[in-house]
Amino acid sequence: MHHQVAKTGSEHWAVVGHAAGRQVLHDWKVFTSTRGALLREDDNAAPYPGAGKMPVLTDPPRHTDLRRALAQMFTPRAVEKLSALAHEVARALLTDLRARGGGDFAADVAAKFPLAVQAEMLGIPVEDIPMLLDATRRSVDESDHDSFGHHDVMTYFLQALGTRRGEAGRNLIDALLEARAGGLPLTDEEIVLTCDNVVVAASQTVQHAVNGGLLALLEHPAAWEALREGRLGVDSAVDELLRWTAPATHVMRTAVRDTELAGTTIRAGDAVAVWVPAANRDPAVFARPEELVLDRSPNPHLSLGGGMHFCLGAALVRVLMRALLRELIGADTSLALANKPVRHSTWAVNGIRSLPVEVVPA
Repeated sequence: MHHQVAKTGSEHWAVVGHAAGRQVLHDWKVFTSTRGALLREDDNAAPYPGAGKMPVLTDPPRHTDLRRALAQMFTPRAVEKLSALAHEVARALLTDLRARGGGDFAADVAAKFPLAVQAEMLGIPVEDIPMLLDATRRSVDESDHDSFGHHDVMTYFLQALGTRRGEAGRNLIDALLEARAGGLPLTDEEIVLTCDNVVVAASQTVQHAVNGGLLALLEHPAAWEALREGRLGVDSAVDELLRWTAPATHVMRTAVRDTELAGTTIRAGDAVAVWVPAANRDPAVFARPEELVLDRSPNPHLSLGGGMHFCLGAALVRVLMRALLRELIGADTSLALANKPVRHSTWAVNGIRSLPVEVVPA
C-alpha cells in the first residue's frame, strides 16, 4: 500500500499486492464503484459523471439488475456462436496484412477486429464501425468519462435509441429495452450510458490485449515457436497474455467507511486504486512473475477484474483472442517487428497505438 499525491493535489492509495487488490475488487460494500472507476488528475472525490447509471459505476442491487439485462448477450452459447465469425474476420484482416507484406498491426488488425466481430451483437451497422472505432480510441486517449470520445459514442446510441423502440432483436439496445419493458426502471440516459460502457469495453479490452500479446510473443521467440508447433496450448496462452498485458492499468474504488487494508487504515472517502500489472506480478501468487509462462496454471490474474465487476464479456474476450491467436500461428508465414511500437499516452490503459510489423517466412 502506498499513499500517492499528484502534482494537482489529487490523492489515492495505490494497491500493488494481489490479495489486497482482490479484496478491494470483491468487497463492494466497503469499496464502492459509484464514485468513479478511474483516477482523475483533479479530485478523485468529486462527483463522477454517469455515477449510478451504468454498470461500471454501480454497486448491487443496481449493478446486478443491469448485468442481468445484458446477460442474454453473453451466454456461453451466444459467445460460442461468434467463434466462427471471429476466425473469419481474423483471417481476412491477417490475409490483407500479409498481402501488403506487413503494416501497422495495431491499426490494420487489432483495432478493427473486436467491433467487426461484435457489430451485429452490439447493434452497429458495418458502415458505422469506422466512426465508433475512432470515438472509442479517443475515449481512451483522453482517459476521462466526459471526453469527446465518450460523448460521440453516447450521441450515436442516443440517435439509435430513437429509431429502435419496439423493434424486436437480440442486440445491445434491444436487450436493454426488453429489460425496461419487463419492469426494470431504466431511463434513456441510463441505456445510452450503458451502451457507451459496453461498446468502449468491447472495443478496447480485446485490442489492447491482442496488441500487447503479439508484442510479447515477438519479444519471446521461444514461446512463439512452442505455440506454433503446438507444444503449448492456446487456451492457457491467452490467459498468460492477459496477465502479461493487463489492458487496464488500474481500477479505482472509494472507501465508504473506515477500514483496514493490508495493515493500513483507509478512511471513508479515500480513493483506492488497484494497480493490475503489479497485482499480476505478485511473487506471493505467481511463480516467476516476470517471465512469460504460456502454460501457467493456475493463473488468477486480475486483468478482467474481480468480484461483482468481473468482466461481463470475459468469455467473449477469450474467444476472440483464441481465434486471432490460432489464425496467427496457423499461417504459413510469420510476423516480425518492423519498427519500435508506439504506446498510448494515458495512465488508464496499457495500450499500443502503433505496432509496425513485416511478414517473414515461418
